[in-house]
Amino acid sequence: MSYELISEEEYANLPDEDDRCFVEFEHIVRRNMTRMIDENTSREFDLAVREQYMAAVAAVAWECHISNIEYNPDSNNNFNEAFSRFSLAVQGEVAKIRIRLRGIRHPYSVLLTGSTRTKIEHYIARIRDTVERSDLDHDRKKRLWQRLDQLMAELKSPRLNFAKTMGILAAVVATTGSLVTIAAEGQSAVAHIMQLIGHDKETEEAATERLAPPPKALPSPPATAKPAPQQPERPTVAELDDEIPF
Repeated sequence: MSYELISEEEYANLPDEDDRCFVEFEHIVRRNMTRMIDENTSREFDLAVREQYMAAVAAVAWECHISNIEYNPDSNNNFNEAFSRFSLAVQGEVAKIRIRLRGIRHPYSVLLTGSTRTKIEHYIARIRDTVERSDLDHDRKKRLWQRLDQLMAELKSPRLNFAKTMGILAAVVATTGSLVTIAAEGQSAVAHIMQLIGHDKETEEAATERLAPPPKALPSPPATAKPAPQQPERPTVAELDDEIPF
């Protein structure tokens, strides 16, 4: 049975920052691991998938400079116990990162308004309907529907990720671009979606600038000491003699 815990596309769309990259990577591989294992899979398969999860997460943790996560397959006398300890350590690190990053806005994401989300869902529905009515073969339709499902999932995120969204939209345009029957409708819908996202991002940045505290005033230069008043010089005896009228 062939399987992969993370696709090449998901690798390419991981965040650049180490902390965010690790959290997103772990979320993807854990989600896929959970989907692969069920009551119908064999014990050997379950063990292989869990081992792959542990090896992959430990390697990415090391690459992203995340401490306290180690995987040593040679010391797993009791695999279930080792997997449980490993999972707890991973979730502890994920929780710490999420707390540390709370409230920090990613520069390449945007918080969409409810109105924008509704409009984007409308355009997605239009693309789906157009694809359904087209002459595309079933496999190509299925690939487009999967892309649109990914876009709907991204819409449900607290903050929409630019890289993922633009990658999905670009794939939709590339797939429909050569098809006269749906190219115009699909590209028009994609253009409207991108405009809606861009408008919300501009609005968010403008609001952030308005709410930012004013820059601190520079300290006043130190006051210079006033020169002491000069005392008049006392006249000499000779000068006084000159002023005496005799």
